[in-house]
Amino acid sequence: SITNPGPFGSFMSAPIINVPNSAILSTETITKRPVVVEMADGSDAIAIHHIGYLGLSWDHRVFDGSTAVMFLNRIRENLETWDWEQELS
Repeated sequence: SITNPGPFGSFMSAPIINVPNSAILSTETITKRPVVVEMADGSDAIAIHHIGYLGLSWDHRVFDGSTAVMFLNRIRENLETWDWEQELS
């Protein structure tokens, strides 16, 4: 299941799994934060990016932590590479 405490300003929560589910994903608030980015010439710079955290609680009896991390990585990859301009136009 999914819970969305982000609109209430939640930075990072620990969602509780609802029976009979095996996992729950939380989407936290999105804020602007300084991040280090690599420039085209290989140098580093500080830029302001919108950052949001995802939380995941899961039942280890159902699947292993490595599976949970692969799931979160896939979500991150999709969010970072999605063509949002086309999707939202």
